[in-house]
Formats: sequence, structure tokens, C-alpha cells
Amino acid sequence: APPGRARTPDKREAAPGARIRTGQKPQARATGRARLHGDRLVRNIGWYGLAEVIVRLSRLVTTILLARLLLPADFGIAAIALTASELIRVLASNGIGQTIIRAREDELDVVCATAQRAIRMITAAIFVLHIVAGALLAYAYSRPELMAMTALLGLAFLVMPFGDVRYFLVMRAQRMRAIAGVTAVQVIADNALTAILALSGFGALAVVLPKLLTAPIWLAGVRRAHPEAPRLAADARPISSMFGYAGPLLVSEVLATMRGHGDKLIVGAMLGIEALGVYYFAFNAGLGLSLSLTNALNTSLYPHLAEVAHRPAELAARFDKALRSTVLVIAGLIALQAAATFLYVPLVFGERWAFATPLVALLCLSAVSKPLGDASVQLLRASGRTGDEAKAALVFTVLQLSMLAAALTTSLTAGIIALAIVALSFQTGFAIWARARVCGGAPADATEGATA
Repeated sequence: APPGRARTPDKREAAPGARIRTGQKPQARATGRARLHGDRLVRNIGWYGLAEVIVRLSRLVTTILLARLLLPADFGIAAIALTASELIRVLASNGIGQTIIRAREDELDVVCATAQRAIRMITAAIFVLHIVAGALLAYAYSRPELMAMTALLGLAFLVMPFGDVRYFLVMRAQRMRAIAGVTAVQVIADNALTAILALSGFGALAVVLPKLLTAPIWLAGVRRAHPEAPRLAADARPISSMFGYAGPLLVSEVLATMRGHGDKLIVGAMLGIEALGVYYFAFNAGLGLSLSLTNALNTSLYPHLAEVAHRPAELAARFDKALRSTVLVIAGLIALQAAATFLYVPLVFGERWAFATPLVALLCLSAVSKPLGDASVQLLRASGRTGDEAKAALVFTVLQLSMLAAALTTSLTAGIIALAIVALSFQTGFAIWARARVCGGAPADATEGATA
């Protein structure tokens, strides 16, 4: 069967099943299948995590090269255009793809047809917003080139409708090796083109233009991973039918973006540019690994849970198994990184940044509960409770930013301690609540996989 449709186990999965004798008890057979699903999740996280590491190493090399080739003004202009694009692209994290991943098999063709129409409409809106933002930025900064640069970034989104449905069907089939490969190749090509254009004297355009030039690489990779055209039902539902699930998810993504950028705006406004520079350094030096690991976890875990979203007992068992096999392991790795900061920060970044080591360690500690919180978000999404997720995200955002602002009146260190306390306490409590909310009294040892 083609990817994204009725799932047929491949040879790696069929082999263990072949060793199960006909006379075996159903419980033993289900246990074998559950082990296969768990192993697949670990493999998927491994593949995506490897891609994340490769991407970050590639970016590091490119950043070092750009620091030698571009002027501060070039960095500034590129940063303005890229920041505007990042804020607009939140609209692309709209939950439409998640509806494809969690759809029942008997409704998949209809969902794909509806999603295709929605994606076309949303990407067109994103492009128009880039044009408007570019015009406003060019006027505000008196830099006409910002118009062209922002428009180029917007053009890349017009490629998405030709591959997005296939992309989510590949994710639905949990073929994360293919997704990771496409991501890694595109970003490496992006960084290589950036370096070549910078060496050729393109200035700030060298950072922006590759985003458009590598969009066809993503499209070719997705079509290679899913060569068969998606089956689209003729009687697609109204696009508004997706808003009940996708709307709250978009709100959650907007709030996550506010948390991701709002802390830096608050630090800069309250303590000044120098303190913001220290915080920005500590953030990047401390959270790079955790973000790579949690990105891999989120991308792999959602389709893993969505596969059994309509069977609560199996969903509970699969979530609990993921906690033991991956989530707690990732949290442990982040804790180890926090302990190692006192060794690697002076060694890697030099003695002049040694004073920031405690801040890096604190930010690392603040991320220890992030895998638990992120896994719980994927559980709510898989079960269709995106409204609950949006409410929790709002509470988390208000608590985190308000506590940060209050603590910064004392010092930057106090602000980071406040961030850590809020993150550790809220995400742990949120995980307990989400598990009870979705799974209720479903037993953790349910025979997950018996019908998957």
C-alpha cells in the first residue's frame, strides 16, 4: 500500500511477527507488537535527532564564515527580514497537517481534499502578508531592499501546496527517516548556498535568497518519499470544518512564539542591550541541544500517538511507554548537559564567557521538564483536545513572562531562576493533568498494539 494509506508492516516489522507461533497467547502476540512500536519510536527520534545535529553543525560552520564576510549592517538587514518572516510563518503551524495524520482511514481522502484547499488559501495569505510586511519595513527603516528580501522569503511558501499533503502522509506513515533526510538535505543546501553567495559578494541577500532556492529541494524530496499523488475525494468538506481542531492549535503556536521571543524583548527593555546579549548567549549555549532533542521528540511522537488516537486504552499505554523509553531519557540528557556547562562553556566559548556559566546551567535546568511538557502537548493533540492545550498554553505564557518581568527587577540571574521555577513546576503539573484528562483510568499496561 502507498505511504499514508492502509499500513502494511515492512520486512523489519514482519520478521518478529513471523517468529510468533500460531498457538501463542494473544497477550504475548500483543506484547511483541507493542515492542515493535516502541522500537520504531526510538528509531524515528534517532533519525530526526541525527538530522537536527547535522543541521546545527552546518549552521555553526556557516555562521562562522558569515561573521568573517558580512558587515554588521548586513546582519541587521537580514535579521529584520528573517524575523518578520518567522513571525508570519506561525500561520503555517495551523494544525491542518495534524488533521491528516490523525484522520481515520475511512475519512482520509476527504480530509486530504479539504486540507489541500486550506493549505492553498493559507499559503497565499502568508505570501500577501510578506509583501505587506516588506513594504512597511522598507518604509520604517528607509531600506528599499527589505521589500525585495521579504518578498523572496514569501515566495518560498507558494511551493508548499504542491507537497504539503504528501509530506503529512509520510509523517502519518511514521517514516521519519525520509522526513529527516529531506530536512537535512534542504538545510545543508541552504547553508552551502549562503556561504557561496556571501563569498560572491551578495551581502545580506546571501542569507535570504537560499530560502527560496532550496524550496524545490524540499518539494523534490517529499515527492520522492511519497511518489503517488494523494487520493483527494471530490466531496471535500468546508474548510471551516477544520477550525474546531486547527484553530486552538494555531493559538497555541502563536503563544509558543510569544514565549520564544517575548523573553528577549522583556530582558532588553528592562535591563538594556548588554544584558540582552548575555541572555541571548546563555540561551543559545544552553538550549541548543534540548531544542534539537525535543524537536525530534515532537515530530516523531505525534504520529506515533495519533495512530491509536481513537482507542483510549492503547493511547494511554503507548504514551506511558514513550515516557519510559524516550521522554525521561531525553530529560536525563538535558540534566547532564546542565551539569557539564561548567566544563564546556569556558572550553568552547572561551574564558571571556566563563562568567555566564551559571546562567547557561540555569537555562539548561529550565529545559529538563520540556520533554515531559512537549510529550503531553502531543498527547492532547493526538486525542483532539487542542482547546485544552490552548488554555494551558495561555496560562503558561502569562505565568512565564510575568514572573520573568517581576524577577528582572532584581537581576538577570533572578529572572532566569524565575523562568526555571515556572517551567519545571508548570510543565510537570501539566503532564500529570494531561495524562489524567486524556486517558482517565486507562491502565498503563493495556495491550497496546493489539489492533494497531
